[in-house]
Amino acid sequence: MFSSLVLTFTKAGSNLVRRNASIILRQSHRAAVLREIGKPLVLESVKRIEQLKDDEVRIKVHYCSLNSTDVQIITGKHPELVVPLPFIPGHEISGEVVEIGKSNPNFLKRGDRVVAMNDLQDPNGGLIEEVVVKNRDVWQVPREVPLKEMTVMPYGHGTALMAFAMHCQLQENDLVLITAGPAGMGLAAIDLAVAVYKAKVIAICDTESSSDLVREKGAYKTVSIGKNYTKLYKDIADALGDKKAKVAYDAVGKGLLHLLADFVDPKEGQMFSVDPFHSQKKLKASKPEYELPKKKVRTEQDQANAAKLIDNLVHIDLYEYPGEDIYRQMISDTIELKSQKMVSGYISKVFLLKSVQKAVEFIQQKQCTGKVLIDIKSLDDDDGEEEGTKKKKSSESD
Repeated sequence: MFSSLVLTFTKAGSNLVRRNASIILRQSHRAAVLREIGKPLVLESVKRIEQLKDDEVRIKVHYCSLNSTDVQIITGKHPELVVPLPFIPGHEISGEVVEIGKSNPNFLKRGDRVVAMNDLQDPNGGLIEEVVVKNRDVWQVPREVPLKEMTVMPYGHGTALMAFAMHCQLQENDLVLITAGPAGMGLAAIDLAVAVYKAKVIAICDTESSSDLVREKGAYKTVSIGKNYTKLYKDIADALGDKKAKVAYDAVGKGLLHLLADFVDPKEGQMFSVDPFHSQKKLKASKPEYELPKKKVRTEQDQANAAKLIDNLVHIDLYEYPGEDIYRQMISDTIELKSQKMVSGYISKVFLLKSVQKAVEFIQQKQCTGKVLIDIKSLDDDDGEEEGTKKKKSSESD
């Protein structure tokens, strides 16, 4: 199923490659390559895929998100998820269309500014100067929408839109519980729920810095996860009072949905997991230990309601969604919402491609409070825009 990678063994950081970049550009491209699970990514020169299939598109990459799911694959946190080696990570991409296969149902043109997605397990990911993806996974981006920010939005905002628009019909003032980790899935859901649906979000955050950020995004209340689930249960109960949430949206895992089930309306409520590695079997076996507050009594009916909510949980993997038209519509709507300035992406930090391993470590250490972006188009220090606390203004095309 996967197209093959043909890799040379020339280190992209060598002077030889830099001096001759203009000569070899059409034959090979610099990429961040995983050769062994659990080992650091290495920069190598990767042979260009010469012949496109009918349904493929070639994109000159400007930016690629580095997501926590990518890092989990790189570090082998989920050994049951087997990826072919060598492997190039990166499944959220932006750039410019270079070439289009014979089949072009989405009417792409050379030079179009686009965002694209690909499968988590596809070895030809976006951490490369030029990527080949399926036509179905490419969307045109209006000139007024910065590619840089748009890169971090398709998966997180598209997934949340699918949940809120198609599976629970979220309404104004509905109470929503959203778990938000150090990456961008929870943050995207908070942004959409507050800015578009005008819902009241209680954000459950795993760091104080992320708590500050979600308050800026308009969260109604915030609660810190910490390591004490008994305290977490009490804090959520205090935040809700005598009310029940319509939605529990989990982007963290760790069995937290068991705890949240007590706070979701058993008749009108819905629970979601958007973890790409979600397993219903593992969820049921991973119930965290905690004690109920002294005043709380869980009746048999309460237990039955919580169990039913867990059984009816909806797992959403946007890329694997069976309806291609709906999948494409979710991303198209996200781009439209962004063009109308109704939603926004949040970039925690930008790294140059040569510093991609630092980006991996940045995510591992949970230093990010949003998405981490890899700048592919800026190959050298003098034209790069690696960012920390200092923000650098993007050019019009980015």
